[in-house]
Amino acid sequence: MDGSLEKLLDRLISVIGEEAELFEEFLQLLEQQQHALINNDTENLKNTTGRLHNVAVRSQQMEKDRADVVEEIRLLNGAEDDLNVSKICDIADSQRSVQLRNLRETILNLYSSIEETRMRNGLLVEQSLEQIRNTIEIMGRIPARKDTYKKQGGVSREYVPLGVDRRV
Repeated sequence: MDGSLEKLLDRLISVIGEEAELFEEFLQLLEQQQHALINNDTENLKNTTGRLHNVAVRSQQMEKDRADVVEEIRLLNGAEDDLNVSKICDIADSQRSVQLRNLRETILNLYSSIEETRMRNGLLVEQSLEQIRNTIEIMGRIPARKDTYKKQGGVSREYVPLGVDRRV
């Protein structure tokens, strides 16, 4: 095997390893976000969401780095079609191939867990919004005295539905 190909494969393993670490961090942050949603901890939710954004930005850079290394491997190997990790595993020596397959499996498992947690968080947000809508609707049905919003003076004992501006 060519020495430059070995270096590229080692670099690819390093990049994919860093991506896996980012995915693990992203999953942990999603779980923290879930706890913040459940506990109505808005400060923690805001901080965690900001950290999630930072990890996502770093992940985009890692994805670009990985694509660049794969393109270098493709050019060096003379492949005319796109390469993926499975095809690169066939090119690599057995040790690097095993490392790449393990990292690929790790990332696929992390991605599955991330999607599941992300969907749960989305459902929690939807449930929260539904509760807010229900609360506003209930508040709109509470009778209020007509003189609630009148000038001081005459008192009327008439009741009207409480008006709630729902455009907010």
